[in-house]
Amino acid sequence: MAGSDPTRVGPEHLALTGRIFALLRALDDPLVGTTQLEQLVAAIPVLEARCIRKASRARMPLGSALARIGNRGLEAVLLQLLEDLTICKADAEESEKA
Repeated sequence: MAGSDPTRVGPEHLALTGRIFALLRALDDPLVGTTQLEQLVAAIPVLEARCIRKASRARMPLGSALARIGNRGLEAVLLQLLEDLTICKADAEESEKA
C-alpha cells in the first residue's frame, strides 16, 4: 500500500484507470454537473486527497475543494496523477523483469 499518505501512488492504484477514464469523459462533457464530477473524483481516493490538498492545507469537504480549485485545477491534479501512475507502472514492470 502507499503508506499513510493518501496522496501517494502505489501499485494498487493502477487498477483505477477505468474510473479515471470515466472522469476524463465527464470533464469533456459540458452537460456534466458538479455533483457528478464530485462523485467521480470521490471514486478515486488518491485523486480526492490530492484535490483537497491543492485547495487547502486544512481538511475540507471534497465539494468545497473542487469549487476552490475549479475544473482547470482538477485537470492539473489529474494530469500529475496520470504521470505518477505511468511512473509507478514502469517501476512495477521493471521489478517484474528483475
